[in-house]
Amino acid sequence: MVDIGVIVKDGDIDLEKVMAALRELAETDVLVGIPEDKSAREKTGPGKEDITNAQLAYIHTNGVRRLSMRKEMQPDIDAGKPYPMVLKAYVQEHGSPLWHSPPRPFLEPSIEKHIDEIKEDLETATAAALEGEDVQSHLEKIGMDAESNAKNYFEEDNGWPPNAAATIEKKGSAAPLVDKGAMKQSISYVIRKKGERGA
Repeated sequence: MVDIGVIVKDGDIDLEKVMAALRELAETDVLVGIPEDKSAREKTGPGKEDITNAQLAYIHTNGVRRLSMRKEMQPDIDAGKPYPMVLKAYVQEHGSPLWHSPPRPFLEPSIEKHIDEIKEDLETATAAALEGEDVQSHLEKIGMDAESNAKNYFEEDNGWPPNAAATIEKKGSAAPLVDKGAMKQSISYVIRKKGERGA
């Protein structure tokens, strides 16, 4: 804990400036993901549904159930039954389903992998704020590092299930989640005041 009395007696530090820097730090979020302005994708062909990079990231993070399972569950979901109850009923009747497209998360695992570095950077930003320095450059570093780590996670040994043989043949690559690289390249960071919406 910092003794404010020592800072004031020292005379070298402007307490108002310190408090303003700490307030800025406390009121600011650094977010990494796929912002709305980077989420659009090129349509993949006639009759294809538009899907955003953010929606695609959600699908790859959580996986996709087989179509037959989704069709069987949909009437109960449409009738207002909660998804967990509908899923439980399906599993009790059919056993545990296999994923049609297995989960391959990348944002949360990349943050978890680098959490110690993030904590160190936040400590550095806090120390800068206590010195009355502007913390924006520290927040930018945290954001840039988190963005870079998330993008690099695609190439790392991340434990993702391999692509199916049909997928490898179709896209000509065995690398999961990487086709044209649009989703990966759309990962970015934003710095904004807590509670603000949008990119």
